[in-house]
Amino acid sequence: MKWFFLFFSLLFSTLCLAAPEIRGTPQDLRGLLHPAENIVTIHGSAEETAYSDRAIVSLIVTTEEELLSDAISANHRLRSKLHQSLTEAGIKGTNIKSSKFSSSPQYGWMGKKPKSYKVVNRITISINEENQLHSIAQLTDQNREVEIANTAFEHSEKRLYNKKVKSKALQDILGQKEDYEKALGVQLTPVGIRGDNIHYRATEGAMAVEEVVVTAARISSASVESDFFESGQDKSFDEVIYEAELSVDFRVRPQP
Repeated sequence: MKWFFLFFSLLFSTLCLAAPEIRGTPQDLRGLLHPAENIVTIHGSAEETAYSDRAIVSLIVTTEEELLSDAISANHRLRSKLHQSLTEAGIKGTNIKSSKFSSSPQYGWMGKKPKSYKVVNRITISINEENQLHSIAQLTDQNREVEIANTAFEHSEKRLYNKKVKSKALQDILGQKEDYEKALGVQLTPVGIRGDNIHYRATEGAMAVEEVVVTAARISSASVESDFFESGQDKSFDEVIYEAELSVDFRVRPQP
């Protein structure tokens, strides 16, 4: 009996040593019991070129009088005059907006009492034609109290072009998917989309032109002209390019 018990103990120990030992984190063990599906990612990109077709011109209207009430009244009269002239030039009234005025007392050399009051107001005008810009320039030439602060250029169909480049990027991905399926004999099923990166910027040609204009304006002695153009990679008064970069995850399976 003693020998039988010893033989059974040795046999059980041998079986235990021969059994495979599974180690790892719970995530590793789940991977062994439930293998993950094969997932591949296909990247796609697209671009579309457009031209800026809208400008936002900012005018600064400054009036100065001995009395604050006179300065406010003068500023209001001048802005009303500008509004009428701009509408006569074909600019819609809804595209002409005035900010709230701010007054600042101008002090003399002696004493604490202001020698005059200055009222400053900003008018923004949205235009889409060059002749309208010419009309605004004429008004600034005719009124010394008015100057152009800056102009921002925009492309009015930004949403449409964002949608267009996104659609083209997806078509690029689907084209690659079809090529992979034919070449590898597999079936790719979309399971997710990542990296929805859509943006726009000035083209290299537009940036080159703008740099020439901005540099010339800075050299010029006219302060208004030097502020007229806003430089930047995402803005251009000329050509802009929309770009989209997308990634789609696909589940890989054998062809049925």
